[in-house]
Amino acid sequence: MDPSLNNLLKWSIENTPAANGQPNGTEPSAHRQPIDAEALQRLLANTPSDAELMKTAMEVVRSSETTLENKLIAFDNFEQLVENLDNANNMDPIGLWPPLVETLKDEEAEIRKMAAWCVGTAVQNNEKSQEKVCSRL
Repeated sequence: MDPSLNNLLKWSIENTPAANGQPNGTEPSAHRQPIDAEALQRLLANTPSDAELMKTAMEVVRSSETTLENKLIAFDNFEQLVENLDNANNMDPIGLWPPLVETLKDEEAEIRKMAAWCVGTAVQNNEKSQEKVCSRL
């Protein structure tokens, strides 16, 4: 493991306030170390964006080589992502409405159910997404 990641973990523990007044296992230090910006950048640089995660999930759902179980897992992940209004609003610019709407016609009932669930989540209390999906139906 990268030693700088261990230092980043140590820093976060030392700088996290204790809950309910209980000690967090570290004594306050008069000379706290600054965060290792380089380690933090390396950690965050390897994290895909929500848009990338949504695209990947839809690719899994649409792949003929993916098992039904894995498609359902991908749909579940996709649904969790579109709960966020910003992610739901990003579905149109990144081109995810057409493949999602297309899966509403899938021959597999579970796929249709999950597609409808994702559409419902994306448009819930979201007029902008409601307009986008209605233009696709």
